[in-house]
Amino acid sequence: MSIFVSLWPPYSTYVIQSIRADYAHISTALLIPLVPLLLINRALSQRIRLTGSELILIVSMGMVAALSQGEYLSAYFLGVVSAPTYFASAENGWAEALLTRLPSWTIVEDHKAVVAFYEGLPHDAAFPWFEWGTPLLWWGGLFLAITLANLYIVVIFRRQWMEHERLPYPLATGLLELTGEGDQLGTLTALFANRRFQIGFLIVFLPFIWEIASWFTILIPPIAPTTDRVLSFARGFPNFMYKLNPVTVAFGYFTESTVLFSIWFFYALSVLQAGTLTRLGFEMGSPDLWCAFHPALGWQSFGSLIVLVLSGIWVGRDHLRAVCRKAFKGDPSVDDSEEIVTYRGAVLGLIGCSLYCFFFFWHAGMALFPLLAFWFATAVLYLGLARIIVETGLIFMRTPITAQAFTWHIFGLPGLGPVGATALGLSYSFFADGKTFGITTIAHIPRLGMGIQRARRRLVSPTIGLAFICGTLAVWVYTLYEGNYGVGSYNFGSVSFNGSGDGAAGIWAVAAGRVQTSEFVTDWKRIGWMGFGILFTLLLTALRHRFPGFKLHPLGFAISASGVMMQSFVSLFAVWLAKVLIFRLGGLGAYRRNIPLFMGFLMGYLAAMALIIVVDFIWFKGQGKGMYMNGW
Repeated sequence: MSIFVSLWPPYSTYVIQSIRADYAHISTALLIPLVPLLLINRALSQRIRLTGSELILIVSMGMVAALSQGEYLSAYFLGVVSAPTYFASAENGWAEALLTRLPSWTIVEDHKAVVAFYEGLPHDAAFPWFEWGTPLLWWGGLFLAITLANLYIVVIFRRQWMEHERLPYPLATGLLELTGEGDQLGTLTALFANRRFQIGFLIVFLPFIWEIASWFTILIPPIAPTTDRVLSFARGFPNFMYKLNPVTVAFGYFTESTVLFSIWFFYALSVLQAGTLTRLGFEMGSPDLWCAFHPALGWQSFGSLIVLVLSGIWVGRDHLRAVCRKAFKGDPSVDDSEEIVTYRGAVLGLIGCSLYCFFFFWHAGMALFPLLAFWFATAVLYLGLARIIVETGLIFMRTPITAQAFTWHIFGLPGLGPVGATALGLSYSFFADGKTFGITTIAHIPRLGMGIQRARRRLVSPTIGLAFICGTLAVWVYTLYEGNYGVGSYNFGSVSFNGSGDGAAGIWAVAAGRVQTSEFVTDWKRIGWMGFGILFTLLLTALRHRFPGFKLHPLGFAISASGVMMQSFVSLFAVWLAKVLIFRLGGLGAYRRNIPLFMGFLMGYLAAMALIIVVDFIWFKGQGKGMYMNGW
């Protein structure tokens, strides 16, 4: 499973040119093969059937291994370490601005090796192992360290989040329903027999069948839009995009109604805020790469995330003190027997991984204070988004800004220095665009571990570590092979390799431009908006404590500027309205009875995506028709 979920998405994207499977915080790369696995397992005799514990372990391995596929790790990383060499020219001056300052162990310096990857090699030519081996070795160690550090963090917070704060973990709960716990099996067969499930399945699946049929004859008109449907509010205001995504609707059904309301309400408010600032002529410059659609919104949301993370640490201070007592003093009164890693292992492992990550970029050229700022922002973004996901179950989410943007605007080029600026460009091999290194995914592993027999839970940590290594190596080898002996990575259709401004070349173009002009300085306007976000979130938190019925949740404000909210707004509003009507008309009983309906939406979508890949493979290989079918 670990190798398969890593390989089929890049094959679908690069070779078939079909759908991508790397958008969500729980990847469809895992969900699509998981359903057949569960059905086959149910059909086996009890003597050879996988138990619930074994299925949970397989799911956990697949979830972690799937992090390495697609744009988010393999493509962005391989693009970042190769683009400076391939795209450097006399006109852009990258040789002087970048290549002279990038350590040789961090990038692929050999121009012939990089050209071979982007444009292809003769089939009888030898692969340049040595040129790629050094950066892959060092970066692989960093990626494993970050992944393990994320695991140790969520192990430390698991009891606080799950038992003390009662966060629902909707994604893990749904997976446990399908796989079962311990020696028990899940309810997939019963779910398929439910009439509401069948209705939900057909509502989503049948339109896709119609769309697929339209690819073969002009007699059947297509129903999928050729462009995004947008609604213009007014001149200078961001557009609303109206599309429905069945996966967002399905998982949104398990999100608290107050949170759903707060998310879509604050997003609508952010559109009004951005448009008003534009019409008033308030200028802050363009947003950074992969940040919110307006700088003011991104930085105020980041300020809100700082409050959420620090307040969460403050609320859990007693638990965190207990963890430290167990880790450093072996306090017998603190029980960690239920955890997948001992508290001592988690705390010491986190310290060791953090030191490796810190000194990696120190050695690459970043100074002390920029390095501390970068890792502070990374911790806030990763931990904040992880907590939001385990509370809401929303699988399409992006951070409002990146740690790189935070560091750039806090220090400017004078504080970073040219060498530090190029080292910061290297860090775009992992950035908090949705799910890099997947703490939002890994956050569910300790919860899933609770469904495994206690005597075998300690197997989870080394097993998912092995899964990540296998998945990462598999996708790296495959991508390098396809680039060198296939069509060349430049022709993959991936922004990471084709020189696109929102890919690896765009990253280095920004870094080189700021180094060459030497005019990039600390941005006090953005810092001011961050302060506003901090104060506004404190006010919201105080109001919720003072008035228990207050409907606006600070969580909605913290993610209102997320770039993908533009595509999720209508879906979140629709599922919120559906939940309100269901509770008003039928109460809690009606809510529970309609869970199969929304699970049918999810399964119908997964079945349709699997069918699209098969159709593209057979009839449209290399010209996939379903490449952008991620909603209606």
